Amino acid sequence: MMDLTQLEEQKKILVERFGMFMEKQENLAPIAARIFATLFMNKEKGITFDDLVHFLGASKSTISTNLQNLTKSNMIVYHTEPGDRKKYYSLSPVGFLARIEEKIADFKTEHLLVGQILDHKKLANEITKENEPQYIEDHETPYLDYLSNTVTILEQLRDEIKEKCPLTH
Repeated sequence: MMDLTQLEEQKKILVERFGMFMEKQENLAPIAARIFATLFMNKEKGITFDDLVHFLGASKSTISTNLQNLTKSNMIVYHTEPGDRKKYYSLSPVGFLARIEEKIADFKTEHLLVGQILDHKKLANEITKENEPQYIEDHETPYLDYLSNTVTILEQLRDEIKEKCPLTH
């Protein structure tokens, strides 16, 4: 069984790995990606500025700059507690929805383009059928199904988040 020290070490490894993923996925600065990953791990209650400085081991100015950038990009939000001047940072459902909408648009665009390519190949083969067909029959239909199904799943996820999070309306 893990003790608290091992658990905290595992958390740091997960934050680092997820941070590296988010750095590439969302084109974030390295520390911004680690902040995002840390907030993802602590999304239930939020985390304070001082806790981020301590956990990530970065300077106050670096954390502050990256918190401002993440807030401006709607990826994170903060709240305060009554009688407490600290800000508690957490992931923004609005920012998450924006990411989902962007992915939906990307998959729809790709679906449209692949469909147009298939239509072109079919037309080219019909025009050149007396000679040798210009294109071998492709099997992109499963790929189109993948794109369609991905859009449907992302739209369902978006709708569920909107339903559960009053901040997104």
